[in-house]
Amino acid sequence: MKKIALAAALAAGFAGMAQAQSSVTVFGVVDLAVTQTTASGNGSLNQLSTDQNTSSRLGFRGTEDLGGGMKASFWLEAAITPDSGVGGSTSTDNKGSVNPGSLTFGRRSTLELSGSMGEIRLGRDYTPTFTNLTVAHHPFGTNGVGNAGQLFYPVAANGTTPRTNVRASNGINYFSPVMNGFQLNAMYAMGEQLSNAGATKNDGNYAGARLSYGNGPLNLAYASGKTNYTTSANVANDYTQSNFAANYVLGDAKLMYLWGENKVGTTKTTSNLIGVQYKVSATGEVRAGYTALKATGQAASVGDANQIAVGYVHNLSKRTALYTTYSSVDNKGAGKQFVVGGGQAIVTPGGKSTGLDLGIRHSF
Repeated sequence: MKKIALAAALAAGFAGMAQAQSSVTVFGVVDLAVTQTTASGNGSLNQLSTDQNTSSRLGFRGTEDLGGGMKASFWLEAAITPDSGVGGSTSTDNKGSVNPGSLTFGRRSTLELSGSMGEIRLGRDYTPTFTNLTVAHHPFGTNGVGNAGQLFYPVAANGTTPRTNVRASNGINYFSPVMNGFQLNAMYAMGEQLSNAGATKNDGNYAGARLSYGNGPLNLAYASGKTNYTTSANVANDYTQSNFAANYVLGDAKLMYLWGENKVGTTKTTSNLIGVQYKVSATGEVRAGYTALKATGQAASVGDANQIAVGYVHNLSKRTALYTTYSSVDNKGAGKQFVVGGGQAIVTPGGKSTGLDLGIRHSF
């Protein structure tokens, strides 16, 4: 009996140690809004939409303490669309898009090892260039009718539809420790094409880096990345994304500037944003931004454009918030490319697109 009791005590002790050294967390966000959008020559659209403040998701993450300052961890995060219940899309080769409609861990799927020298992530993750487009550097991030994606994402051209402006698959992603306010993020991702595939053997290969600096109220970051693409005519039509973000906290206001450039082959779009996030109370924040886009070498339907957006977020608790956003995008000349997020296409050249969100976000 004594031996059995001792064995049980030892087993309980080891179980307690294992529990203390490792953990697994289930987390997520559910975001739904009533959205109305209009487009010149195409009427208006009312819909129940998702991701208008924060992207809806379901995730699992875990960490194990290896000792000596080393940790191993994993992160599996899937996009969900609670208005219809279907899953999100992903890309297996950074070239094509796959959307089975079921749950895929296309938002992030990584295995990590971290320590005093930084962190290495293997798998599908954000590209370094996308980080500057998030809500930390843009008033609305890449969500809703005010989002950065409308004027800061690439335009497909000459047979190339870029897939790495947000995430890349098959990646090796490194994050350095923060040293005197500076941090480096570098990523290489593989398109995994056959070596005897000729001109397309490098398709989907991505390489990019981001250098950031944070010191008190000031934050600065520059990032650039390139993905190899070859069109059906065996002509290089690579995609390059570069951006620079700066923000400064002044009292209750965070003042923002964001520059972004997207090159697809010989075509280019360049955008400049000025914005603000202003805390009007302990629970409320006003957001606003103005963006101007310049198009170069594009088709006639892709012209210059401007966007204005204003919104308000009211936190009911640490996990739940109400929000509303209004945005308007004006296309110049014969342009009709740019519309507010989730809206229908513009029919009239030089047309306008507007959008209004009224929603709720809950995280868990």
